[in-house]
Amino acid sequence: MSVEYNPRMMKYWFDPVAESFEEPFWDAIKRRKLVFQRCKECGTWSHPPRVMCHKCKSFNMEWVESSGKGRIYSWVIFTREVHPAFKVPYEVVLVEMENEKGVRIISSMVDCDPYDLYMDMPVEVVFKDVTDKWPLPFFKKAE
Repeated sequence: MSVEYNPRMMKYWFDPVAESFEEPFWDAIKRRKLVFQRCKECGTWSHPPRVMCHKCKSFNMEWVESSGKGRIYSWVIFTREVHPAFKVPYEVVLVEMENEKGVRIISSMVDCDPYDLYMDMPVEVVFKDVTDKWPLPFFKKAE
């Protein structure tokens, strides 16, 4: 099972509101690509998006496409409804990206029973349409 949306509640979906420095991230999501920031000065990866590098304080940041591969760092399984838009049970995973050192992203799984998750489980990004306009990044167990 993966996260399922209650179709009656999707009429309340709103477009993500991005700060100017976050717009490239959301533009890439619309194109079904996962990108992260990397500092051009020291090479440090950043997520969520930032105005400047948290390590060297440089404003010289670039956007780099991710391989989409990672490992489950942590997760939680929701068995009680916290919002009517999400059908239970479902999981929320924290994925540590494989090629982007220090980057972790919060998402959910597809095609996976929440009770089959395990620490360091290899995963890869997939995009799932949430609305007609918005795909979002989810993860599936890597082959």
